[in-house]
Amino acid sequence: MVIDTYDDSKNGAVISTKRFVSLLKRHHDVTLITTGHPAPGKFLLPEFYPPGFRRVMKRMHAPLAFPRPLKVRRILREHDIIHVQFPFLLGVNAVNIGRRRGIPVVSTFHIQAEHLAMNAGIQSEQFIRYIYKFWLKNIYNKSDMVICPSKFAEDELRAYGLKAPSMVISNGISPIFKPLAVERDPSFKDKFIIISVGRYAPEKKHDLIIEAVNQSLYRERIQLILIGEGPAREKLVELGKKLHHPPVFLTLSQEDLVYYYNIGNLYVHAANVEIEGMTVLEAMACGLPLLLAESKKSATKQFALDSRSLYPSGSASDLAARMDHWIGHPEELAAAKELYHECSKNYRIEQSFKKLVGLYQELVAQKRIKS
Repeated sequence: MVIDTYDDSKNGAVISTKRFVSLLKRHHDVTLITTGHPAPGKFLLPEFYPPGFRRVMKRMHAPLAFPRPLKVRRILREHDIIHVQFPFLLGVNAVNIGRRRGIPVVSTFHIQAEHLAMNAGIQSEQFIRYIYKFWLKNIYNKSDMVICPSKFAEDELRAYGLKAPSMVISNGISPIFKPLAVERDPSFKDKFIIISVGRYAPEKKHDLIIEAVNQSLYRERIQLILIGEGPAREKLVELGKKLHHPPVFLTLSQEDLVYYYNIGNLYVHAANVEIEGMTVLEAMACGLPLLLAESKKSATKQFALDSRSLYPSGSASDLAARMDHWIGHPEELAAAKELYHECSKNYRIEQSFKKLVGLYQELVAQKRIKS
């Protein structure tokens, strides 16, 4: 398993990889090639940060791994399959080594080029096209199989020039995310709680959610809870001071997150760039109704049950109007809880894990036949 960062990051790709690695280790030998802290089954590489990005990347716990090709080659030759999670220098080296040695290579499309552009403050379609061209040439079109977490993600890569075989496998939902009978903290009593989980970064559009709450007809009832971490936190705290109830900002473990999904009334996901939306899946699994940005660069709209759960991406006024609808129609909200929980059963991680292992076995078998 080849991934630049693993230990401290709360990035969705890292969380997803950890879940699959935990399941894989029950029946298979798994080696992580990554950065971070020493542990059994980990081969550690030194960290590095591209010029100009060190501060932001350190705050997001997202270093890149310096490849050291000779050492990586020695480790990889002992394995039956290589799975690359990030399309950076380490991934490029791993893919090339796999191809030269005849080891099947799987890569997962976890990151959109738009993510890099937004976090770098770059607004350029040419830059985005260049990034995809580099990734396709050096990672995806050299892979034996490309895993896409959603049909949207697969369509995006195809549009940019993916020629290699691909398969849609959802990141899946961990069984810890489920409806629970929990009591609210007294400070939240009688409030309408809106939850949003995600990195405090420009593409997550937390600022839009704050503005929508401020425009809501029910602004005096709404308590916004933003769960995550990231470089935009201070800006969001300042922006939130204008709300009747300033947002609560939290950084939580996966286990603690379950409680907040279960005390919420509505989950809002405003990101206009999203490869699948793991937090949306988690909220659904806990029976939390959804309100999602309808963006051409986001997969999350696939989870909306109907138009009541969608609003035009980037519009605070439309988001406020949708919030007001749900707050003003509690009977519809109660019905939506059951429907979303039922829908989440299609995305259990056990189903995704079964598809992943089946893929590994097929690729290894094909390699043995050829050799």
